[in-house]
Amino acid sequence: MGSMTTNRQEQWTALAGVVAALAGVLGLVVFAGWYLEPPVRIVGAVVGGVAAVVVALAARRRRDRATLGFAVSVMCFALSWLPLGRASFAVGSILALAAQALVIAFGVMVLRRSTGAARVAGWVVASAGAVWLVGGLAIWLGTLPGVSQEALTVLFTLPAAGQAVAFLTAALLFVGPLVRPVGDGARYLWSTAEVR
Repeated sequence: MGSMTTNRQEQWTALAGVVAALAGVLGLVVFAGWYLEPPVRIVGAVVGGVAAVVVALAARRRRDRATLGFAVSVMCFALSWLPLGRASFAVGSILALAAQALVIAFGVMVLRRSTGAARVAGWVVASAGAVWLVGGLAIWLGTLPGVSQEALTVLFTLPAAGQAVAFLTAALLFVGPLVRPVGDGARYLWSTAEVR
């Protein structure tokens, strides 16, 4: 019974990790120039924040600093979406910067402690997070006079792409416990099949 409860908890945490990562991916719509109504942004921030809290609690219980860093990154990003009146730009910028730095730290910690595909995923998360961070800072260059439209397009596309790749790869790191029962079921069916 204890093992089944542990597997259930692991699956719920994995689901929360995937939802939190996808909330980060949804944030790229802001960078892509698509307009989201404020209520939609608030709902996205709340869903992403709640999922990040679930992941953070599980990571704290397991003393998993990498996953805790990821959860705090998503929380910072979700909070940066909330409308705070005049303070929105300043607070949102600081929270977005913290989210970027924490997603890079998450990728570095994953690649240092992992092997195989997880290590590669850590490299991808860290590299894409760095593109998101540096690209976000480079957008400030776009405010300089004389910058061409092509350069502005690149300046706005690179950080959005880095953000999307970092969070999609993080989602893949969490998805394992969710697909494990499907693989176990397929193996069981194959082992019991009369015709092979």
